[in-house]
Order: sequence, then structure tokens, then C-alpha cells
Amino acid sequence: MNTDRFKTCTTCSKPWETLEDFLTDPELALAGYQAAFEDLEGGLFLFNHLHENCGTTLAVTVKKFTVLSSRPILARSGKRPSGCSGFCAHPDELSPCPVACECGWVREIMQVVLNWKKQAA
Repeated sequence: MNTDRFKTCTTCSKPWETLEDFLTDPELALAGYQAAFEDLEGGLFLFNHLHENCGTTLAVTVKKFTVLSSRPILARSGKRPSGCSGFCAHPDELSPCPVACECGWVREIMQVVLNWKKQAA
């Protein structure tokens, strides 16, 4: 078993060797974000695997995507920031957040993932 692999589907066992392989796969769609305010890098991006006969939802830690942002990870307060729009509390909300807060870089990464060019199907 290759432990250096980026991700393997827990249902159909399809492997993605690298982050780029994962992001360019047209059968993967970002479906949500599960925040972990006490450990922002430990939050989860949720992806639907749209492959025929699969359909699983894969969870991947935010930490595996930090290379997609040049913004610094701000100090963690462990709670929702003041003036919070609440976007991170809704797993299916994928929009950029209008509030400048410690979670901003995560929302920025989500936009990069959503706009990543997929391979031709």
C-alpha cells in the first residue's frame, strides 16, 4: 500500500497520487467544508466522487491543501470570530466569506479548488 498517495477512494479504491491529480479529476466535486475552529488545518473539505457505481463523499483535511494559499494561517482563537458571517458553520456554503477572519485563507483555498481546471472527461 502506497502511503505517500494523496487520497484513495474509500468506496471504489480509485487512487489519486498527487493533489493535482485529485483537483483535475472531472469526477470529483467540492461539496462542502466542515470547520474545526480549534484546529483550522484539521477542518475537512468534502468531495463527491461522481464516478459511476461509486458516489461516495470523501473527506480530506484542509492541511493537504495549504500549498494553494500564500496567505498566512492566523492565530487560532478556537471559536467563531467576532462579526462572523457564519459561512463556516454551514458545510454546504462554498462562497467566499466577506469577513476578514482567521478562517479567510480556508475560504480562499475553497475558491481555488472550485475554479481548478478539470481534465477533459
